[in-house]
Amino acid sequence: MNPIIKVVSALRYVANHPANRDRKVRAVMEYGFIQIAARIVPGDVCVKFPNSTRLLVSPHMKGAAHFITPPLCEFEDMAFVMHFLRPEETFCDVGANIGAFSVLASGVTGAKSIAFEPSPETFEMLQCNIRLNNLTSRVRTMQAVVGGQIGTAQFSSGLGTENYVTKSAGEKTVAVPMTTLDHELATTPATVLKVDVEGFETEVFSGGKQTLQNPALLALIVERNGSGNRYGYDEAALHTEIRSCGFKPHSYAPFTRTLHPIGDNDVGNIIYIRDFTTVYERLRSAPSFQIGSLKV
Repeated sequence: MNPIIKVVSALRYVANHPANRDRKVRAVMEYGFIQIAARIVPGDVCVKFPNSTRLLVSPHMKGAAHFITPPLCEFEDMAFVMHFLRPEETFCDVGANIGAFSVLASGVTGAKSIAFEPSPETFEMLQCNIRLNNLTSRVRTMQAVVGGQIGTAQFSSGLGTENYVTKSAGEKTVAVPMTTLDHELATTPATVLKVDVEGFETEVFSGGKQTLQNPALLALIVERNGSGNRYGYDEAALHTEIRSCGFKPHSYAPFTRTLHPIGDNDVGNIIYIRDFTTVYERLRSAPSFQIGSLKV
């Protein structure tokens, strides 16, 4: 992408972010300052997250800087997790990255989390964030790929938060364990499942047939952006399979606590829900979370 277009797109995103709706100009100025400062100052950046949680971010890790500001970079999906989950329920985070969703699920709602992240570098940051928020007793972390069978997989390295499963070993790959959803969740069913694995989603669900059909699973957040093409996967077929298990695609409006049906072919992070009435009542009755001066 052209650098100028990339910068303009980033500034437009910041200005239009829901958390900045009453402070667009100030937010853009803060974004520019923080992005420059984060790259000049050595070391990691500690970002204030909702309520009393925090997130440690390495601005020099490719793709990680977008967690710095605005801190809730996937606002609608993150708000859905915080409004939906209840204490002691289980959140399964496949492609946990540096742990943002797991910190919100366990640090804000009191749920238990199982977080899978294959990249050694990113997994180290994930563990730092779990310790930073005193969540070691609530979050189980696993350095593993989640796929269609138990074994090993090759994972790219050096791409920060954008690493992915690769089919062959090479100079810039690392061998990591591979497990399945059905194996890991056999005795601890998830209430919410988030899957964001750079196009490997089809393989994740091929090892999660029982998980997907388990009535305890009430909601999914699944990325759909065409990345499955790198493996030759048909993302449309996967999302048809998800819907066949009783899930319907929605978007979420955090400020009004409302769900809105979306089309079967929409892309992005898709929120799938089962049992609309139960989900709607949970969202409406959830306590608010605080991020800066904003209460949602």
